[in-house]
Amino acid sequence: KKVCLMYDDYIPALVCEYFTINELPPGTASSSTVETLDLSYEVNDTISVDFTVPVAIQNTWIGVYTSDQANNTMSSIPEPLAWMYAACNNVAGDQTENNDCAATALSGTVDIDGRFDASRWERDWPLPPDTYRVCLSFYNNDPYEEFICSEDTFDITTTASISGPSEVDFGSEFIVSYNNPDAVLSNWIGLYNVDSDPVEDDELFWSSMCGSQEDWENSTTCPPQASGSVTFAGMDPDLESEEQWPPSPGLKKVCLMY
Repeated sequence: KKVCLMYDDYIPALVCEYFTINELPPGTASSSTVETLDLSYEVNDTISVDFTVPVAIQNTWIGVYTSDQANNTMSSIPEPLAWMYAACNNVAGDQTENNDCAATALSGTVDIDGRFDASRWERDWPLPPDTYRVCLSFYNNDPYEEFICSEDTFDITTTASISGPSEVDFGSEFIVSYNNPDAVLSNWIGLYNVDSDPVEDDELFWSSMCGSQEDWENSTTCPPQASGSVTFAGMDPDLESEEQWPPSPGLKKVCLMY
C-alpha cells in the first residue's frame, strides 16, 4: 500500500510513503468458532449465534447462508443472505459517518433478526424455510478469504400451509387458501410452473394475502394475515405478472412467499 499527501483530487501527490499490510496471523480463522444456539428455528425467530476469535478485528461480521452456499472447504465465501457485525450486534455499526463497527470483541453473541434495516442484505427478512449455516468473516472487503463456518447446520421451519384445487378449467378462476401463523407484512402468494424455483424464478401471477397486488406491504389495507384465501381470476395487465390471463395449460403450483 501507499499513503500520499494530496492537495486536492486533481493535483498529483506531493509525496507518498509505501508500506505493507501483513496477512491475518496463520491459524486465526481455523481457531475461531461460530455456532447457532439452536439447530432449529421457526420463521421470523431471532437466530442467536455465539462466536469466539483469538484476535479481535474491527468490522468482523457473521453471516447466514443456505447450507450449500458456504462451508470450510471453500477458498472464499460469497455475500451472505443476512449478517451482523460481531462486536456491534447490528448492521449499522457504531460509526455514523460510514456504518463501520470500530468496536472489537474476542467473544459474544449476535442476534440476527428483523430489527434492523435489511437493505444491505441479499435476502429480505424473514428468511424462508430451508437448511442454513453461519460463517464468521474477518475480511470486510470481497473476496472474503479469511473465515470460519459452523460445521453444524440449522433449519428454519414453518407450520404454514397452502392449498388450492387439484384441477382448474382453462380460463377459470380458482381460490387458494392459506394458514400462516408466522405472518409478516411482506408475505404474498405466487403461481408457478411446477418445475420453477420460487426463489430464483419469477412467478406467473401473484397476489397479496388480501387478494390485490396494490395491497402488498400496505399495513393499513392488508396487515399480516394469519389465515385466509385469495382468488386468482382475470388479472389487470397493467400490474406485474409474467403472463397474461389466463395461465397457460400444464402442471402448476402455488407458493406462500416471504
